[in-house]
Amino acid sequence: MAEKRNVEVESTQSLVTAEKGGLVPGKLQRRDFGKLLGVHTLLLSTLSLAACGGSGGDDNPSTDPTNPTNPTDPTNPTNPTEPKVYPVATPITDTEAQPATIGSYQRKNGYFTWSVTSLGVNREIEVYIPKGARQREFWIGITLPAGVTSNEFLGDAGWFDIADDSLACLLIMKPDSSGKWGDVKTELDYVTAAMATLVSSGAHYSAFTYHYVVGYGAGAAPLQLYAANNPLSMISQVYLEATADGSYNALLTAAGNTQVGATRQPNHMDFTGYLDINNNPVTQQRTFAAQYYRDIPIPTWFVGNTSASLLSYWAGVNDSGFLSVTDDAYGQIYWQEKQISNALATADTDVLAQTATFTGSVALNDPAITQNVYRFLSQYSGYDNNTVYGHYITQRLDYEKAVSTGNMVFKNHAWSGSTTQQTYIVYIPDSVKKNYSLNKPAPVLFATHGAGQTAFVFFEATDIKAAAEKHGFIAVTYDTTTTPYLTDLVGLVKQDCLSLGVAADPSRLYVYGHSAGGGATTGFARDATLVATFAAFGITSGTWVNPAAGASTKLIPVYAIYGEYDYWPMKVGPLAAGDWRGSQNSQFAWTTNVQNYWLDRLIGKTLTEEMAAPTYALKDGITASLIPQNTSINLLLKPTETTNRYKTYTWTRNGLPLFVWGQCYGRGHNMIPGDLNKLWEEWFSKWQKGSQADTLLYWPNGVGVGQSVVLAQASPVPV
Repeated sequence: MAEKRNVEVESTQSLVTAEKGGLVPGKLQRRDFGKLLGVHTLLLSTLSLAACGGSGGDDNPSTDPTNPTNPTDPTNPTNPTEPKVYPVATPITDTEAQPATIGSYQRKNGYFTWSVTSLGVNREIEVYIPKGARQREFWIGITLPAGVTSNEFLGDAGWFDIADDSLACLLIMKPDSSGKWGDVKTELDYVTAAMATLVSSGAHYSAFTYHYVVGYGAGAAPLQLYAANNPLSMISQVYLEATADGSYNALLTAAGNTQVGATRQPNHMDFTGYLDINNNPVTQQRTFAAQYYRDIPIPTWFVGNTSASLLSYWAGVNDSGFLSVTDDAYGQIYWQEKQISNALATADTDVLAQTATFTGSVALNDPAITQNVYRFLSQYSGYDNNTVYGHYITQRLDYEKAVSTGNMVFKNHAWSGSTTQQTYIVYIPDSVKKNYSLNKPAPVLFATHGAGQTAFVFFEATDIKAAAEKHGFIAVTYDTTTTPYLTDLVGLVKQDCLSLGVAADPSRLYVYGHSAGGGATTGFARDATLVATFAAFGITSGTWVNPAAGASTKLIPVYAIYGEYDYWPMKVGPLAAGDWRGSQNSQFAWTTNVQNYWLDRLIGKTLTEEMAAPTYALKDGITASLIPQNTSINLLLKPTETTNRYKTYTWTRNGLPLFVWGQCYGRGHNMIPGDLNKLWEEWFSKWQKGSQADTLLYWPNGVGVGQSVVLAQASPVPV
């Protein structure tokens, strides 16, 4: 078990010992953490290499003296096992992509070479895509050490095995043709070009645009600088034998001092020079105070010989405390201290960033070290790489454990009329296992992903796993956004829930969708079968085309949330001159179409009529006085029920809330965990199918608490 340690700091003048549970005495600021590591000498006790996953001790198998990686039979040391065979990379352009009917899997599998252009020169990269890897899969970007043969190093270090076991894909960046890494700025351009191939719809492979990175030796420098310059695209990082000099430290500092949104990118909240749809200058300003790259945490582990300045920089980024904790796997961990942290990525959650260091000597190709590297990286996940105010880090689920404990099942399914295999996930958290059973059915939330995403990506990106645990519901994500698929899926999920030991409550089925999935959810809400199936509907940042003839017009509860910097405006009503039109240009009108459709269907009024004589109830978490530019981010760091980033407009019919339009300040297009929590707490938790056909029950205090009110879905809408 990890235990707290004191960090002793020695200088030529004095010896200061940090008291257990406290900070180093004096007026030392968080950003001065580096002074402890640079000016002074940090005295860290080190673990044995074996304790860190290395190859210390006397328990290692005997090896063939001519090939230390080749174990021998101890009873017959002259008869070594077969020599290791390494895969050979082939040009990715020579491999034909598999058909789309395989479902949400990568179309190409194997070990490949490809090239990118860096400073006018073609440089080779390699990719390893294991069989079974998903589209938009998590990728690990790796910069190799100098002087190695890539396939042998990756094989000996165990990276191919890890990729095969975890289905993670590898992007391998290599030294130049001389076998050495060059000037860091030159190599940064190469790393940037290589990482730019990791997009959702790439020429040969698909990636979730949020990555893990591992840098070895001299290759760590450009990769680390890339991470410092692109923190919104990083999940976690590990560097082995990473060193730095003064000029490199200056580059890191410059990266950290870069203001998020300093360039003309509306998604980054700088609207200077932009015009609205009618060529009026955009008047919208940044709501919250500017943030910097150094404010965006990236959990970091340093292994082996590490320059103190690097540990100092990332400890500052991660708001690490001055006390370390001894850990058997990672050496010394400096955990993020929430009480001094201004990191929005971990605000309002239990997730902690960390800066860890193991100072023992290591063999870079030791597979035990590599296993620990992967374990460190895969502790974390997250979402949103287009706004610092929506970017967040989450705790990644251990899927193997979840399956083995009966908390999860995932399967492929081809729905009626299709031959394409799609994957769906059913997750029953421990809180549901504890409070529900086969005889006491649990609520189920079906979550519909956005364009280009998959069941697994959306499961992590939404952090629905944490919401399910917190609020006590069964979570379902799935690969497609079609009405026929969801119609088929409901019955399958009910059976899977039974196999996991908990029944699904047919009166408490809910569906939610984001972006394209939000548009699909609107389609579900117009389908007679699905309207009869689900008790309530939720949307984040979704729009759609006009409904088809014959679509259902029954009354249903709908809650929609949009972001301040969304693809489409969150404003209620038409845009005025200078209002931000949304980053999808002419699609600015789509949200007014959404508002008009739901008001007409559920309330019996057009948007024009509603704007002329408003009937909504406004709940203001972010009051008018807070909206001017550069509002303190404390509102995001420590939200309360009455002071938070949301505004909601609620329309009622006969006293029952049927349509809610939510605005999330600071958020871009991608949803945040707060959206899903808000949808559950204020919406799904209050609605239930009635025992009579075409009826719903609204429970103001939550299903089963107090008295409910009946909504007749087929009631005529007033004109």
